[in-house]
Amino acid sequence: MITVHGSFVPSGASGFFFLWGLDGVAARDAAPPGRRRRGVPRHPCATEPEALYPALRGLPYLNTLSLVQWQPGPDGVSPARVPGIALSVPNAVQWLLDLPDHFRGTPLRPGHSLQLWCVASKLLLEFLGRGLMLPVLQAEAGVLSAGWALHLTDADDVRRLTRLAAGLPEACRALVPPDRTPNTYPLPVADGLVHQFMRTAAAGVIRLLLEEEPLPEAQSLQDTALRHWLAALTGAEARDLPPGLPGAQELYAALDRWSAPATGVLSHASLRTGVRLHLPGPETDGEWELELTLHAPDEGALPVTADAVWASLGAEVEIGGQRYQGAEQRLLADLPAMARLFPPLAPLLRDPAPSRMRIPADDVLALIQEGAMLLQQAGHPVLLPAALAKPAALRVGMRLSPAGGSPSMFGLHQIVNVRWDVALGGTPLTLDELRHLARQKRPLVQMQGRWVRVDERTLAAVLRRIEQHGGQMELGTALRLAPEADEATATGWIAELLERLQEPARMEPVPTPGGFAGTLRPYQQRGLAWLAFLRRWGLGACLADDMGLGKTVQLIALLLHEREAGWAAGPTLLVCPVSVLGNWCRELARFAPGLRVLVHHGPGRLGEPDFARQAGAHDVVLTTYSLLARDAALLGQVTWNGIVADEAQNLKNPDTQHARALRSLSGGYRIALTGTPVENHLGDLWSLFQFLNPGLLGSREEFERRYAVPIQRYQDEEAAARLRRQVGPFILRRQKNDPAIAPDLPDKLENTELVTLSVEQAALYEAIVQETLERAAQADGIQRQAAVLAGLTRLKQVCNHPAAATGDGPLVGRSGKIDRLVQLLQEVLAAGEQALLFTQFARFGGRLQAYLAETLGCEVLFLHGGTPQPERDRLVARFQAGEAPLFILSLKAGGLGLNLTAATHVFHVDRWWNPAVEDQATDRAYRIGQTRRVLVHRLITAGTLEERIDRLLAEKRALAGQVIISGESWLGQLSTEELRALIALDREV
Repeated sequence: MITVHGSFVPSGASGFFFLWGLDGVAARDAAPPGRRRRGVPRHPCATEPEALYPALRGLPYLNTLSLVQWQPGPDGVSPARVPGIALSVPNAVQWLLDLPDHFRGTPLRPGHSLQLWCVASKLLLEFLGRGLMLPVLQAEAGVLSAGWALHLTDADDVRRLTRLAAGLPEACRALVPPDRTPNTYPLPVADGLVHQFMRTAAAGVIRLLLEEEPLPEAQSLQDTALRHWLAALTGAEARDLPPGLPGAQELYAALDRWSAPATGVLSHASLRTGVRLHLPGPETDGEWELELTLHAPDEGALPVTADAVWASLGAEVEIGGQRYQGAEQRLLADLPAMARLFPPLAPLLRDPAPSRMRIPADDVLALIQEGAMLLQQAGHPVLLPAALAKPAALRVGMRLSPAGGSPSMFGLHQIVNVRWDVALGGTPLTLDELRHLARQKRPLVQMQGRWVRVDERTLAAVLRRIEQHGGQMELGTALRLAPEADEATATGWIAELLERLQEPARMEPVPTPGGFAGTLRPYQQRGLAWLAFLRRWGLGACLADDMGLGKTVQLIALLLHEREAGWAAGPTLLVCPVSVLGNWCRELARFAPGLRVLVHHGPGRLGEPDFARQAGAHDVVLTTYSLLARDAALLGQVTWNGIVADEAQNLKNPDTQHARALRSLSGGYRIALTGTPVENHLGDLWSLFQFLNPGLLGSREEFERRYAVPIQRYQDEEAAARLRRQVGPFILRRQKNDPAIAPDLPDKLENTELVTLSVEQAALYEAIVQETLERAAQADGIQRQAAVLAGLTRLKQVCNHPAAATGDGPLVGRSGKIDRLVQLLQEVLAAGEQALLFTQFARFGGRLQAYLAETLGCEVLFLHGGTPQPERDRLVARFQAGEAPLFILSLKAGGLGLNLTAATHVFHVDRWWNPAVEDQATDRAYRIGQTRRVLVHRLITAGTLEERIDRLLAEKRALAGQVIISGESWLGQLSTEELRALIALDREV
């Protein structure tokens, strides 16, 4: 496959766009700076120009050229001829804007350079649309030169252009124009190349737009200058000065004065004309009035009115302690440009002494919404009444009160009374007044005899909310809306609930139940009190403590407490993964021997009619997620005292059969236990709360609109704060580094060890890289994502060992990572310690088990997804008893729910895409009950995607505090060049 590259080539005062093609071997030569591989020759394997025609699809081109390109090679930098096609810059811009469409159905693909110039073309149109390309005129040696220049004042715009230039491949700068000698041609810097492209492209694009426009008739020196400036733009790029016009420098100065107001380039030493808007009053017969004002360079000085200027015609005007001559000339000179920016000022142009004018309310709206911004950007101050400077603040308050006496059974469906308090700009509004203002659908309204600027969309949204809910609503709706109100107050039992929810530290302490066979730590006591409080009110709770902090014992203590308090009415259903079913049985028997436990799992489980009867005779019924959908009808026959979901990240997809089945069960309260309430994206949180407190976060679409999209796409801090207020009362999250918990745990030391690939690994890795890139380039949509993820998986296998990808040959001496792993494990064994080894590849884990047992001369245990439950329990017991020093676990089967505190070392043999999954695996050893320091080893192959993924995971950990973590699907959506940058082997390490 041929990769097509291109670049702008400066030539004379303008330039052209050059396209050339490289075969698959040379395609890497156009990689971005810093992503080259050392030791590989980079002389171009260029294709003939005719091979590029399919992508041009009839686009007119200048000619075919063979340009000199400086190419690094084994003997240094040398020139090489590159054949290609030259396009005019305007044609190239149009072609680049629709870049992907030109390559469909062709044996070609766009290279990194073309993609960057495509971005540059889109930036050009954006800058033109925003008025950031300014006209310039230069007079030199009697020749008038017209053109355009980029004028960026926003730091974000500058950064965008700088990043674009920084990404340009070196090959884009290394092209020598045909009219220059290679040895004497200074290669342009990337920033200069991009800016010259912008200037040349702007002139060409605007010339096309102006070709059919009639030139204005000359009315003055400035109009004459404008006419010839336009002629220069629409014709030749340089034009001799016509006879009779002033000299070049004088004409240039006249044009500069003409264009200065529109460009915003006004001298700080000059006066400025502005406008002041006056509210309607008796003196104006109730009409709005605009008044011209004159401002001094000192922004702190008070302006003078145009009336004062005309009253002192011919005399000096004093502004801010300084005296100015010719103030009326400044007014007359500025007014035409101001009228172009804000057309309602045009009537003043007919006034020989313009000063003030009446304007209708519609023009006032136009001034507030757009005109003021345009005038101020051009250097003309706009003075608005204080009431109109910004929309008046709209404050909404909620007053909640019980709809009856204290309810005997709390829950989200309890009806409460609500009274709405609305104030606009500090003035209270009745519901009828709010309706009147909202129905005007205007940002400028009259309220109680005065004009007010409002946000009409906010007014409409508040009115819809009030009319939708009226004077009564369910408690769950009130809890959803209260955090969004500016003020929420309550009386009676509602006040007690809201106060406790906002201050969980004030939860009433709950003594350790008498039937609890153990000791709760202080933070676990507080967790029990929090769970008991929400259980009393019938509200769902998510206990999201870090893995290993004892969520299990806190839940067991709650089960005992509710039975001792007489709250329990039937059995509690506890759902968990198969992998931790045995652990729950052991923990319940250990800490709550008095609880009657029924295990509903396996081929011998009870069916109709025995299940419902037996369940009612027990306190706890244990089952698994895999049985929820299969036995939904059977489980639905029981009205549960409560429903508990352990490892509740299993509910992250609300559309799965087991998630729907669990939500359909009836129970008094619901609790979720998980160390990762958000594993992939914020949709996980919505799904979790649909189980815990249905409707609290609104519908799925509403949640996406109000929270997920603003937070994940735009990093909206306000939306994130609203979401934290919304869910905060129902999530208890404690981490191991919390001051109240840290003393209960030993140190955890983390070490990332870089290892090198063997020669065999490197060769196989490169072959898979090329295969992956080719498949990604030839596929679209879901097929492309699947091809990318499959390729990444094979690359990770190669990073472990060639045999992990090919399945053949011995393990000894073929992998730098496995060799280093053996060395580290020898040190672990010599110290008499035990270690866990996590890998996501179960088949390779089996081979690694046999190899390590033979090489190290010790027993190595292995747990994977196919291990039966009794065997799992036996393996865990043996490791905890110290019968085997090493334990290999597949990440999915052994990464959660296991207590393996006998280990003091944790090895992550390969990297997972989600840091939360790795942390869960580490927490099999680093958890309450661990008394020795834990060493975490991450083995990373240098120069590969593992090293780059390691850097990305560090960034994702930083986002974990906002519970915003992306899963692995983003990898399948990378562009081909981004994918290349991620997986290409770095030969410099």
